[in-house]
Amino acid sequence: MDEAGVLGYSYIELSLIAATYFFAAFIKGFAGLGFTTSCLAILVHFIGLDRAIPLITIPALAIDIILVYESGNVRTSFLRFQKLHIFTIPGVVLGLWLLSTAPMHLLTITLGTLIILFYFYSIASKDFSLPPHLESAFASPVGFITGLLCGMTGSQLLPVAPYLISLRLPRSEFIQAINTCFTFLTLSMMIGLTYLGLLHIGAFAVSFVGLGIVYGGTKTGNYLGQYMSATLFRHVVLVMLLLSGVALIVFEVLR
Repeated sequence: MDEAGVLGYSYIELSLIAATYFFAAFIKGFAGLGFTTSCLAILVHFIGLDRAIPLITIPALAIDIILVYESGNVRTSFLRFQKLHIFTIPGVVLGLWLLSTAPMHLLTITLGTLIILFYFYSIASKDFSLPPHLESAFASPVGFITGLLCGMTGSQLLPVAPYLISLRLPRSEFIQAINTCFTFLTLSMMIGLTYLGLLHIGAFAVSFVGLGIVYGGTKTGNYLGQYMSATLFRHVVLVMLLLSGVALIVFEVLR
């Protein structure tokens, strides 16, 4: 730590965390891009992966619960995708074990790779659809792999987002299913990170206070999205995320 601060973070770090919260929430509200992926892509450069992951859990959980509640049909969606949701838990457990034991530079490179894959996934065609009879067969492995990658890197989108999109769900059902999955992931992460000592009182307090910043960023993004080109902004942000992912890999390889 390069200067005095509070809650285990320097004042410079706290300022950067607050700015990242607002920017990632703004992106979420404006262009619909994932809060956790955007937040991690920035925070990791400043404070490292193992310190960044705990800071996204509470804001992410708040966003997920709100979206699950607003989408409705919780029970129907859960019963349909219960294998997907339940299998995220052992995946997270294994991922967190790797987070606590594997070299941090390898996990950071993994996160950079996931961010790059997210970029190409976001700009690729969405024409692929999964045959209905394969939905159940893919649910468990998709849930487990999503949990594994989330536990290792904090990123929640792959491969669950492409899987659910391939099912051609109505918008409300898609939002319900993916945010229920995110809720399982985040709750499992919170329990595991607390056990590992990474989600300590300082990280909890900072992320809890950050809820107000996240709310403000989301609302600001929603408001400005009515007057600006969301498509152009989305492309700009995706390129920024791509460059961030490449930078994570390059810096770790050259270190």
